[in-house]
Amino acid sequence: MSLKNPVMEENAKNSIERSMENITEKMKKTDEKMDTLAEQVCHIESDIFSEGETIQVNNLLQSVNEVKENYQSLRKELIEVQDLQKQLSSTLQSQLRIMQSKFNILKQKVVSGNYQNQSISRSQSIASTHTRQEYIGFETIE
Repeated sequence: MSLKNPVMEENAKNSIERSMENITEKMKKTDEKMDTLAEQVCHIESDIFSEGETIQVNNLLQSVNEVKENYQSLRKELIEVQDLQKQLSSTLQSQLRIMQSKFNILKQKVVSGNYQNQSISRSQSIASTHTRQEYIGFETIE
C-alpha cells in the first residue's frame, strides 16, 4: 500500500488553490460593489439634503431602487463567498484527516519496525555470544 499518492495530493493542492482564488476574486468584486453602493448612497444623500434644489421624486425612487438592487446583489455575493469559505474549510479538514491517518500509519510502521529490529538484534547478540563461547571453548581444548 502506497502512503503517498502524488496525483491525489496535487489535485487536492490545486483544488485548494482554486478555492482560494475564487474566494479572493469574489471578495474583490464584493468590495467593489460595496464601494459603488456607498457612492450611490452618498449621491442620494447629497440630492436630498442639497439646498436650493428641487428633488425629482422619480429620480430619487430610481436611485433608491438601484441601491436596493445593488444591495441584494451584494448580499448574494457575500453568501457565495461564505459558501466558498465553507468548501475550503471542508477541503482543508479532509486533507488534515488524510495527513493524520498517514502519520498514524507511518508511526505504526516505525514502532513495529523498531520492535522487529530489537528482536533481530537480540537474536544476533545471542548467536554472537554462543559463537564466541564455542570459539573460546575450542581454544581451551587445544
